[in-house]
Amino acid sequence: MSQASNPVRRRLAAACMLAVLAATACNQQGEGNNLGDAPPAMAGPETPSAQVEDGTLVTQRTMSAGTLTVMSAGGPADYVADSNRRAVYMLDGDEDGRGCSGDCLEQWAPVLPPPGDPAVDGGLLPVLVGTITRDDGTEQLTYKDHPLYHHAGDMTIGATAGHGITDEWGTWYLLTPQGDAVGQEVGRLDS
Repeated sequence: MSQASNPVRRRLAAACMLAVLAATACNQQGEGNNLGDAPPAMAGPETPSAQVEDGTLVTQRTMSAGTLTVMSAGGPADYVADSNRRAVYMLDGDEDGRGCSGDCLEQWAPVLPPPGDPAVDGGLLPVLVGTITRDDGTEQLTYKDHPLYHHAGDMTIGATAGHGITDEWGTWYLLTPQGDAVGQEVGRLDS
């Protein structure tokens, strides 16, 4: 073994150690997720949808969207996702959360805001984030005044099975970073 390979191996070992430390720090930082001492919403690639005894799909408080971000993998275009990289959807025409109630909640769970103000990254505009109060008194996160939902069929990170579904409650869409439905034509700026 030559003298030159020892410094290279030491640098490689040091780089590996730094990567492990960084990953550990990120994991510990992400566990809090601005949600108190709650465990992280996802421990692996699965994103199971929690249901209560009557089958109603719920987004648990520990699964609230602490941050909205932009995703591109798995979707037809860039789309809004939560901090767990789970796609969020809008129901066309729903402005107050009343468009999805009762049986609808078995497939579409309202996205709950975290305690405090939700954060955005990936080029999303904080001014577009808000909340509404649903008829049952729970708060629901909105983006550009669209109440946000998770789809029960999205069982893995980056899944977008709910996009374009038309059911008895209407048509469901992913949202663009500008807050419009993915796939719907938006205005353009002329120079």
